Amino acid sequence: MISWIQELTAQPIVAGFSTHPDWDHVLWHAELGQAPRYGTAPCATFMRDVRSNEDWKARAYDGLPPEIADETPLDLYGLITGLPAQTVQIPWDGPKVRIIEHPAHAPGHAALFIEERGILGAGDMLSDLFVPMPDVENAANPIDDYLIGLRLLEDVADDVDVVIPGHGSAGGADQVRARITQDRAYVHALRDGRKPRDLRIESPKPGWE
Repeated sequence: MISWIQELTAQPIVAGFSTHPDWDHVLWHAELGQAPRYGTAPCATFMRDVRSNEDWKARAYDGLPPEIADETPLDLYGLITGLPAQTVQIPWDGPKVRIIEHPAHAPGHAALFIEERGILGAGDMLSDLFVPMPDVENAANPIDDYLIGLRLLEDVADDVDVVIPGHGSAGGADQVRARITQDRAYVHALRDGRKPRDLRIESPKPGWE
């Protein structure tokens, strides 16, 4: 994976961004270099709290899928530089990347929107593989928080040409609002105590579910 990333970019890695503090979004490998790894302030705070526990590494290993646990280095796990509250752009010299922070799914979750390219990196949202996963462990109002996140993503939907979820397949402009609508219907069903009707459940694709 590391060599694939290096071959794909053919350029030095100058920055990283963790969309939220789930294990698979806070990993880093020494071969990727010492570029700053950004995240929202709540994301960074969450990971500092995780690493403050003496047994954090053992807990992290326990949470890894067994098939990758033995080959996943954790020394750089969760070392996130929190951006100041209300930061709306990645602090770098590359294309303008807007940070869309919202409370859905995990503490300090953020999507990244490369405006001039019309590319939305949605983090763990808008997936064609996974249904919405509200933050039932940390949030006081996980359903309302998820709906807020969808609304904030919807605010930029008309300017998105490609949406890239953390899990699943990328989608074109026609998929952005379709996925928002599908996810909102699922969350509304949860809120109303109804069984969600969703093809991602009825005809699941292989994944980590």
